Amino acid sequence: MNGHALGYIYGWGLALFSLTVIPPLIIALANNEALPLAAFLVTGLASGFFGGSLIIALKGREIEVSRREKIVLVIGLWTTFCLISAIPFEASNAIPSRLNAIFEATSGLTTTGATLIEQISNLPQSIIYWRAQLQWVGGFMTLFTITYALVRFMGAERVTKEIYKSSSSPNDEKLHLFTTLRLILPIYLGLTVTLLMALLLTGIPIFDAVCLTLSTVSTGGFMPRDGALSTYGNINILWIMSIFMFLGSVSILWVSYLVKHEWSNLKKFIEPLWVGGSMLALTLVMVLLKLTFDDGREFSAITKETTTALMNAVSLISTTGFAASTYSFEHISPAIAIILMLIGGGVLSTAGGVKFTRIIMMFRQSNRELRSLIYPHEVRPLYLSNENKDHLFISTVWVTFGLTILVISLLAAILSFHGMGLEEAFFAATGVISNCGACYQQMSFVHLTETIPLIEIAKTAKIAMIIGMIIGRLEILIIISLFNISFWRH
Repeated sequence: MNGHALGYIYGWGLALFSLTVIPPLIIALANNEALPLAAFLVTGLASGFFGGSLIIALKGREIEVSRREKIVLVIGLWTTFCLISAIPFEASNAIPSRLNAIFEATSGLTTTGATLIEQISNLPQSIIYWRAQLQWVGGFMTLFTITYALVRFMGAERVTKEIYKSSSSPNDEKLHLFTTLRLILPIYLGLTVTLLMALLLTGIPIFDAVCLTLSTVSTGGFMPRDGALSTYGNINILWIMSIFMFLGSVSILWVSYLVKHEWSNLKKFIEPLWVGGSMLALTLVMVLLKLTFDDGREFSAITKETTTALMNAVSLISTTGFAASTYSFEHISPAIAIILMLIGGGVLSTAGGVKFTRIIMMFRQSNRELRSLIYPHEVRPLYLSNENKDHLFISTVWVTFGLTILVISLLAAILSFHGMGLEEAFFAATGVISNCGACYQQMSFVHLTETIPLIEIAKTAKIAMIIGMIIGRLEILIIISLFNISFWRH
């Protein structure tokens, strides 16, 4: 284990993360929010000090890390950032309990969107902004860490080729880091700025537009005010956010090709078609269900109902969790909602879930096995987006899916043991592992008569959910590999 290289990169991570407190620090200063101001100042100084110390102490050493060391680095940084991000919540008395503060911070950074806060309007503006910014930072961290360290586990070799194609020295770790950054940051920032400008044109308050932008691009789901999006009274907001939630739920590389008008490369991706097609299909189903069950009594203009249904469908499949209205998901079966949350969005996106690519490969591999019963000597390779997937990748897909179901079941058992009903426990566990906590809270509000507010659940259950959010955000195989002795030997 190359401790010097890990410490050096870890130090840079802490130093860069310390800069994220600057925007909320300015907001706290502008609004005379004394406690949040002090909290953000302490958070930034502490993170910057420890990060800077590591950089200075280990500067000049050779920076070369193996895949195993990258995994350890990624898990360490995510865990550390979740703990550091909780400091402003606790120190400002926005969330006095340390465990609750860590829960809220982890939910933000992992873009899960589950919240313990019952009245957002009671929070200082700097804390409201901090929640949204955590999701934006978490979305970027997701894309960066997957592209930098975890891409081989995702089965997206095309990204590796793209990185090394633009890198003059594939073995240079610093160059690899900067090449990965150059691939992701312009697109992510471009989406953020474009969405912000579009929302400002709708006439909503600037502060709300900024917070909604940060939570939408990252498919996070934190609202900057109490209630649903219908409180803004502007249907154009739903159209705009639906488009950008879709873009956030598909591969960042596909979005890059789309922006650059590289149509030949776009054709190589099949997953965005499945994601978009599923969203449109669910939209149609939700419109028909509302028309059927309401007997047309509460069915308003077709444009409004279609827009609302599209917003809710995109929000659910992208695992964002925004709701167009309070009862947005009342006609969606809980079982269907759990399946959709479990599938999630696309590979190399900020969306959670197992991902469409894996589900497609599972169906194709199952079909091949059925055909082999009829044609036992047939050799039929499996292709996805013009890439031939080998047996190892297919096995990894099935193992990942099986482990996901197992972890959800274990988490549901823990939550059920601590007082949740079985249905609510499975809802919550799926929402946590799929990083779709906001969807879980919306669905449970509509479909479950008796629910336990997250702030009231036992400490052990909260700790289990915190761990579950981090497991869901990172590849589950990576977390499991830490408990394998051979992982540390070789």
